[in-house]
Amino acid sequence: MRSRIVSLKCVKCGCEFDFHQNVNFCLECGSIVEFQMDYDVIGSIVSKAKISLRGFNMWRYREFIPIEDYSNIVSMGEGWTQLIKSRRLGSTLGLRNLYFKLDSLNPTGSFKDRGASAAVSRALELKAPGLVGFSTGNAGVAQAAYCALANIGSIVLAPKYASREKIASIMMYGSRVLLVDGTFDDASRLAKAVADKIGWIYNGGVVNPIRQEGKKTLAYEVCEQLGWVPPDWYIQSVGMGTAAIGACKGFKELLILDWIERMPRIACVQAEGCAPMVKAFKSKSEFVEPVEEPKTIASAIAVGNPAGWPLLNRYLRECDGIVEAVSDDEIIEAYKMLARFEGIYAEPAAAAPLALVKKLLESSIIDEDDVIVCVISGFGLKDVSTTLRVVGEPTTVSNNVDDVLKFISQS
Repeated sequence: MRSRIVSLKCVKCGCEFDFHQNVNFCLECGSIVEFQMDYDVIGSIVSKAKISLRGFNMWRYREFIPIEDYSNIVSMGEGWTQLIKSRRLGSTLGLRNLYFKLDSLNPTGSFKDRGASAAVSRALELKAPGLVGFSTGNAGVAQAAYCALANIGSIVLAPKYASREKIASIMMYGSRVLLVDGTFDDASRLAKAVADKIGWIYNGGVVNPIRQEGKKTLAYEVCEQLGWVPPDWYIQSVGMGTAAIGACKGFKELLILDWIERMPRIACVQAEGCAPMVKAFKSKSEFVEPVEEPKTIASAIAVGNPAGWPLLNRYLRECDGIVEAVSDDEIIEAYKMLARFEGIYAEPAAAAPLALVKKLLESSIIDEDDVIVCVISGFGLKDVSTTLRVVGEPTTVSNNVDDVLKFISQS
């Protein structure tokens, strides 16, 4: 039987490379590459019925992920996170079918575990000594954890504005961390130079094509959890764009195999203080104008020059998708609403999809009967400093019950 993995293909010029090679960029034109899969082969060896009998993690869809030898899989049970229907916010907003995909419940507290599991598995397959990543935090934490499990090296470069909670977590797993006196894009450039010099895998967002292959399992799970009926809207916050690219690809693969009957609309959200994709989308440009100094409370999506835009743009055009920005004030409002109405403690970037839902609803782009899935990409404890600023100081009372009751009655 022929392989289900075909090649690595340049998204711009179409040049193809052997998938056994550690290729992140086209050797002809320098653009990013993506895996090509043979869906006839995949369809002949796996079915929805077969998948339903497997364990509840992202590797239940292993035929779709370009790891040749399954013994190389490095997993901590990531994926198959809960998809819950809104219990209070939906009715408050006038939406009948609002859902939250709780990817904040992955092993390291974010959706980045999907990409890390795939990336470290491929590192083992290629017999690479380690990964050099760049990150605002979550991806670095995930890389560090999975490299620790696989017993391979990990180096993470992060911009100096990255969350200290996340930086500490990366270090806790034993990864070497270097804070860059510059932007996310500076960290990216340095990570590539280091990886090239020491012969490790360059691991960051869409520039490591296996990452989107792990992220696309989000689409499979959402469809399976909804009875193999895709939502009307799939809403994802984006920095580099890897997860949204993966989701688009995942939905498209299910459509190719006739496992679903249509594509959902994909809505990507950025913060106004760092929204290069929004500007490019609205001007119908294939290129982004870099944001030199991102300014947003949502540090996890503060990517000024996202390499994934050409590929994400192509997918969004295919599914009538959109990219929109929300303000930090709108993000904070959604951040508080998720916690106080649904008991969901999300980090700011993970609350941005709800902020976009409100914006699209007010513009009559979303209908009250639409099935809407918001991806909650990261847990609130990832950015406690923001929480402390939002909630302020707690009230101190004496140890006398009457004083306590008096305060309660007056508040």
